[in-house]
Amino acid sequence: MAQDTTSTGQQYSKSTPYKLKGFRYLMSYHSRVCKLILEKTKQPYIYIDLNCGAGYQPDYRKFGDEDLGSPIIALQELNKEGIEPICHFCDASHKSLDILKKAIKELNLKCDPHYWPGENKDSLLRVSRDLANSQFNGLVYSDPNGKQDFPIKEIKKVFEFPQMRKVDLLMNVATTYVKRWESNPKVNWEVYSLEEIINGHGKEKIFVRNPENPSLKWTFIYATNWCKQKDLTAIKLYSIDTDLGKRILDHLFNPRSNPLPGIYDDGSVAIQGDLNLHIPSSNPGEENSHE
Repeated sequence: MAQDTTSTGQQYSKSTPYKLKGFRYLMSYHSRVCKLILEKTKQPYIYIDLNCGAGYQPDYRKFGDEDLGSPIIALQELNKEGIEPICHFCDASHKSLDILKKAIKELNLKCDPHYWPGENKDSLLRVSRDLANSQFNGLVYSDPNGKQDFPIKEIKKVFEFPQMRKVDLLMNVATTYVKRWESNPKVNWEVYSLEEIINGHGKEKIFVRNPENPSLKWTFIYATNWCKQKDLTAIKLYSIDTDLGKRILDHLFNPRSNPLPGIYDDGSVAIQGDLNLHIPSSNPGEENSHE
């Protein structure tokens, strides 16, 4: 699929709205659940965005109605629930971080921000040295551009810290790209296999999203240590321990031999046109809440 690039280097395509709507839904859910926990524990919420970008990308409107990136969406949903998170924003572009700083200030979003320019694997290790001793709730989000250079080794190392046990992981993965890089001898960065990306982070329970794009097969990998976490069916996110989750994984690894329910034989997605990604204004205790 043809991609475009913003002035600050973020790639976007027809798959971007599907990702952003799914991310907003998940952040709304995560914020509501963690609000219940934080009211009891008074623990801080930490949000780490490993590929934060500028936060505001009007170019995105070429394919949809969302012109905000992950850091702004995350802060909007957290602030709605009265959560003012500790934020670590990582990006290779100084320009992106400067734009993000201004956007957070202009939108009056509440957080304790830390900005880390440079390679995200180096930034993540610096973040780990900056962690306080308190137990966190929160989320680490990884959404690299076309290289799909997930810092899996560094992510696992950070999650080995006891205070990060209750922090979840979300990755946006173009599985077709991952498999291409895995078999490309000219790759000049550390390459992880699709299996390593899905399983190598150290979290106990893993969820996979029904892929949107028939060729690149963009999907969310969501990982948590909370054993009671349930499927988020509104965004087609399923545990890999369920039959449907296993079939999604089988399709991602072997798409020709394992067609997925909801995906036609030619690879087109049956759910794409009528998937309802509206976030219901439900009671936080209704859907999949932590106990």
